[in-house]
Amino acid sequence: MTQIEAAAALSAGSGSFYRHFRSKKEVLQAVVDREVDRADTERQTGPEPEETGGDVRIALALEFERRLANLRRLHPLMELVARERDHLGASVDHLGELLVARNVSIRSQRLAGWMAAGAIPTRDAEALAAVITFALTGYHLSVRFFGHQPTGVSEEALITTLVDLVAGV
Repeated sequence: MTQIEAAAALSAGSGSFYRHFRSKKEVLQAVVDREVDRADTERQTGPEPEETGGDVRIALALEFERRLANLRRLHPLMELVARERDHLGASVDHLGELLVARNVSIRSQRLAGWMAAGAIPTRDAEALAAVITFALTGYHLSVRFFGHQPTGVSEEALITTLVDLVAGV
């Protein structure tokens, strides 16, 4: 605890931390709330095809690269939530809403727009967005868990394959 107080610029060993947070649950809640706000503020979708010379494949690849980078950045929060889920209550649901449901919703709207424009084949945009989200998340978690790509599939190969699947190649 003294290390946390020192890192937070509080007098180490003084109990300052406990005067600010009355319980472990409050500390965890504050951390999750801060990270949720940060993730929501920093949320960016990938570039539109017009920004990549009209090439939807480039726009998709850049979006997928950005999503994997975001997952790497959020991984400490994911680990915290996995360990402390029972102490977080509704925060876990809110985090799931932000990181999964809202992400799928935003991505599905973009995909539906590209489908309507004929840039990618028409299909269930929400299901496609969910598949993309879970493929990228599963890849990230596998690499983190094993310390390397357990199947030997590189990040570049994963992204290229996902782009091909979405673009109907």
